[in-house]
Amino acid sequence: MKTPAHFLIWITFLITTSLFAQTHEVKGIAQANGGSAAFYDVLLIAKDTIKGKTAENGSFTLKAQTGDYRLEILYFDKAVHKQELAVKNDIDLGVISFESNTKLDEVVIEAPKKLMERKADRFIYHVANATSSTGGTAIDALRTTPGVTVTQESISISGKNSVMVLIDDKPTYMGQAELMNYLESISASNLAKIEVITTPPAKYQAEGNSGIINIVTKKVKKDSWNALAGGAYQRGRRNTQQYNTAFNLQKNKLTLRSSLSTGIRRSLINWDNDIYYPDAFWKNESGSDGKNRYVNGQLSLDYQLTKQWTIGTKVSSYASKFTDSQPQLTTLFDQKGGNIQQFMKNNAASNDKTYQQIYNIYSEYKLDTLGKKVMVDVDFVNYHTPTFNEYAYANYTPANELIANSEHAGINDVDIKIQNLSVKVDFELPTKIADFTAGARFSNSKSDNLINAFKQDENGEMVYDTNLSNYFEYTEKNEALYISGSKKFNEKWNIQLGLRLEATQTDGFSREANNRHTNDYLKLFPTVYVLHQFTEDKSLGFNYSRRIRRPSYESLNPFRTINNEFSYNEGNPFLKPSFTHNFEVTFTYKTFDSRIGFSSMKDGVNQASILNPDTKQNNYIWMNYVNEDMLSFTQSYTAKPTPWWTSVNNLNFSYSESDIVVSDKRNKGTSTSFFSTNDFTLNKNKTFFMSLSYFQNFGETFQNSSLKPYAKFYATVKYQMLDKKLELGISGTDIFNGREYSKQKMYGVTQEFKNVWDTQRIRFSLTYRFGNSNLKTKERQSGNSEELNRL
Repeated sequence: MKTPAHFLIWITFLITTSLFAQTHEVKGIAQANGGSAAFYDVLLIAKDTIKGKTAENGSFTLKAQTGDYRLEILYFDKAVHKQELAVKNDIDLGVISFESNTKLDEVVIEAPKKLMERKADRFIYHVANATSSTGGTAIDALRTTPGVTVTQESISISGKNSVMVLIDDKPTYMGQAELMNYLESISASNLAKIEVITTPPAKYQAEGNSGIINIVTKKVKKDSWNALAGGAYQRGRRNTQQYNTAFNLQKNKLTLRSSLSTGIRRSLINWDNDIYYPDAFWKNESGSDGKNRYVNGQLSLDYQLTKQWTIGTKVSSYASKFTDSQPQLTTLFDQKGGNIQQFMKNNAASNDKTYQQIYNIYSEYKLDTLGKKVMVDVDFVNYHTPTFNEYAYANYTPANELIANSEHAGINDVDIKIQNLSVKVDFELPTKIADFTAGARFSNSKSDNLINAFKQDENGEMVYDTNLSNYFEYTEKNEALYISGSKKFNEKWNIQLGLRLEATQTDGFSREANNRHTNDYLKLFPTVYVLHQFTEDKSLGFNYSRRIRRPSYESLNPFRTINNEFSYNEGNPFLKPSFTHNFEVTFTYKTFDSRIGFSSMKDGVNQASILNPDTKQNNYIWMNYVNEDMLSFTQSYTAKPTPWWTSVNNLNFSYSESDIVVSDKRNKGTSTSFFSTNDFTLNKNKTFFMSLSYFQNFGETFQNSSLKPYAKFYATVKYQMLDKKLELGISGTDIFNGREYSKQKMYGVTQEFKNVWDTQRIRFSLTYRFGNSNLKTKERQSGNSEELNRL
């Protein structure tokens, strides 16, 4: 049996022997008609043909073994330059000038648009080419992204643990609840693609146990301006309205990008939570009638000082007001189907506001024409969320009479402020030995958390509650260095190795408890990619990464907020970060893509629902909850049965074993799901489109919980008018209202959840685009891509 050591020795042997192969570099700069020959094909022809392509500035670099070659430069399969070469060492051909009779702006190409794309470290879903998210939001686009699971409370990669969500390689700086609301404020019409990065390279911070989801917005085109205005109305159990606009300008050295969205997002949700105690049965019926008003705006400006040097700035601002009412009725039985003992009635109302501003300045300097450059980013984030929550509860007899002295009421007035400053420097350094990236990053975060709690006294007056009121201050510093190198051997082997070193110092202080907790640790995070290309459409790969998941700011906050006399929520300032080892083996053959993954997580953090069968307390406490090993398999298949039908299909299976703090046994679980999305072009003019998507979960068991099978079905019709400038869309989401029923067992108590989410909706959208459109210019997605998703 081969051990990991044998495998490492084998890989080392392959690398060492390949390094001694006589490989040389042939480079040059192609110029057509006195200007850069961008994106021309470059060939070195001998027994085998070595293929390449010129960059935007006309530069190219090919690697070849010793021998005689014919160099050809092609423009749409037509050779525009030929010359013979004897490759004995590295060759710099300098500037290669030629005349081309065909100008690029005279050529119109009608090519199929990619919907899905697989790379060594990520899966890419091209939202701009999809019909399913027409008129929708970023959340709608994520819901129809293969491999991504979106619930009402979280976003994750199927069969994986926690992930980090980025927008244009930048963090969103929000907890899950605020993040879901924020993504609802971003129009899908402004998105280009979604990258699902299961094994992030060393340039990304090691945060996110199982990878990164990066939402990429659209680029601006050169020497052009364009604008967009649109709106959508969505009907579910409640109404939702959204209005969005965007304006982009690229002229000479200046690039301007801007967007603005506003709307009202409403939802009506029912939560049924049944608890089966050994000696009683509690039936909880509660709901949430929420309304979120929001405004989301972005403005960025880039200026090209010289051909080598570009500077820029970006400002993002988000503001929202969320109001919610949450009535709850709990019926206490002596047993299932038995006699009613009493009723508990709760009423809660919240008024939450969120303000976030992100400021970025950046500089990018090209050191030469062959790709060497240095990039500097400085980011400052200001986050503020004041929350005002009122609650009241009382107990009643089976005859619905108020029980004396059972009335309680209170107020939680919470104010949370978080500020983060981060500085990052990155180098891209292609060399003869390998293509290197390296960099450094510093981040400093400070969080101020204040809760003023009030309770109702015996006279019915609200008085200050010294037991629950608290001030908590938390600071975190993070310093990181990384280096990564990739090299291609013999046109068959591609190896990339990376190493990231991160140092973290934390300090948490609770004023009322007079308690201080500090932490200081230094960790290494390696990444490995090995890819063997058998043929152009068949490859085998292996990936490895080590990841970290630091506790969110919410989970570290020791505040205790009261739900009723039997339930409260509480944070934990003593939480440790969790660490995960991720392994993947990939095999691609034509339109089939297979992935086998294994992950091992230690000290996973979760908000556990703790049930006590004696006191009947059901409290929600953050803790290092689980150690888990997971084996997963993903099979993807892309088909094109006809020229007008594209079908992408994914099958996911996972098997897990976990040790959790509330169980004295090792829990085993499985999960299986299938997703299919189908895009249809319904007329010859390519102005009438339809999309059908189907998701089937075949049931899950995980940790101490289980989920019953359920299905989701989506359909969208899109029609373009007025020379494709006016777009009308009609979409149905969760058309058959798939229900998600789950349950968990703990300390001899079974808890069942029968939730009705507000996901069955129909959406009408209208979008108008205007302006002109020319050649694309390269847009830099500015900002640090690694700051935490932890607010």
